[in-house]
Amino acid sequence: TRLCEMGAHACSCEQGRSLLASGEVPSIVAKNGRRENSLVNQAQLAYGQVRMVVDQLGGHSVRLATRRGFPEWQHTGAPGVRGTGPAARLIAHHAQIERGQRVLVCPCGDGGLGVWAASQTDAERVTLLDTNFIAVEIAGRSMAANRCSGARVEVGLPGASGEGYDVALMQLPKGRELARLLFLHIFNALREDGRLYLAGPNKGGIKSAINDCAKLFGPATVLGYKGGNRVASFPRGAASEGSLPDIYRVPGMANGTYRQFQIEARGRAYAVCTRPGVFARRGLDAGTRLLLDVLDVRATDTVLDLGCGYGIIGIFAASLAVEGQVTLVDVDLLACECARASLALNRVANAQVVLGDGLAAVPGRGFTLVVSNPPFHVGHATSSAVAEAFIHQAFRALEPRGRLVLVANRFRPYDRLMAQVFGSVATLARTGRYHVLRSEKRHRRRSRGRERRYARGGGAERNLRAGSGADRAKGPKSRRFAVERVLTFLGMPARATRQDSTRRAQLWSH
Repeated sequence: TRLCEMGAHACSCEQGRSLLASGEVPSIVAKNGRRENSLVNQAQLAYGQVRMVVDQLGGHSVRLATRRGFPEWQHTGAPGVRGTGPAARLIAHHAQIERGQRVLVCPCGDGGLGVWAASQTDAERVTLLDTNFIAVEIAGRSMAANRCSGARVEVGLPGASGEGYDVALMQLPKGRELARLLFLHIFNALREDGRLYLAGPNKGGIKSAINDCAKLFGPATVLGYKGGNRVASFPRGAASEGSLPDIYRVPGMANGTYRQFQIEARGRAYAVCTRPGVFARRGLDAGTRLLLDVLDVRATDTVLDLGCGYGIIGIFAASLAVEGQVTLVDVDLLACECARASLALNRVANAQVVLGDGLAAVPGRGFTLVVSNPPFHVGHATSSAVAEAFIHQAFRALEPRGRLVLVANRFRPYDRLMAQVFGSVATLARTGRYHVLRSEKRHRRRSRGRERRYARGGGAERNLRAGSGADRAKGPKSRRFAVERVLTFLGMPARATRQDSTRRAQLWSH
């Protein structure tokens, strides 16, 4: 990281600035052939980096933000792929919005429908909601890029009481029960005689979703078909007390309600709360059970549960880390709500739940144990970007000799990445489908007043020495060679000349 900061500070050419900004930083290879990861990790930059695409939606040119880890990355991230999906195009083509009407976009997706809605009415009368933290971040950037100031973009669900929206725009999410939950909340948020426009792919279950929505709203009107997608509209009639269909009465549909069940782990029983849209809501999955069977938590551990879901891993860790603290992080609002309810149900006092994107939700904090069952489904597609980012983030967040333990499908080669980042990896358990992997952040004790931190192989820090500026300027040969590679990339000569001596001295001092 220090080398990359130095290179960015000394960069004088536009090509270097653009490459550094885009994350396309060249590898620094020491003379012994081992990869130096002192530069900001390229995979982590690619995961968090936001890119913009330009597209046409409803006859308007829109600029849309996207990034890896975002559910709609498959639509907007790949080069040559149009920004908005066919479902959003169908809605923009068929939906009718009059000037001054209040519009709700839920889930907000990449914000494209919000931008289009703001062009039909006033931006101040447009609200974008989503339970996914990354989706809200992306939608906010898209709205800002199109100068739609005044629009409300938030993490959350429409209110339980009617908020008086005139029009609601909805792209079908993944999961039939999650779609039903959104139908119920949108129904409560629309004013009487308001209208919902729903679109989605035939292979994604739009026909079943239209039938489910019609049980709540009334008969649907199918407005069009295109690209394997269809769009339908639903008028919101008057709600009568006690008239909800049975599929909308199950626990977890309404705010403040949860489905509860017991989980047995290592001789102890834990109660958990779930809602539609939360991973493994019907029971503990086999991968997490395998992880709990072999997870070693010390009494004084400071634990981070990444992608906590309804919180069973964090609750289990908190029961063992009686003198420590557990932090549960998830990107989804519904998961965080369930995790908090599960902590309260089990009377766990040494744990907290944080909504956010991985380590960015807890900046500057150190941990002795990071545990995760990382997701590899992002929306309707599969991706290893989230898990790979978790591994890189875990290395930076762990204290010396801290451990990373994760469970994953065996066809996902996370063990190779963990070995590259941490220097070693061990398999704690293995079945036909899953394996539990463990890596430790290595540490060397202080010697002669100087601290040396390292990770074998592809660690993020290697032989960084503390001391005076003169000591750092001397440095080992491998570091000097690495910096020479940075200077060469920036267009400076590999060997110092009289004209470059002052510039290189400034670089070393920085």
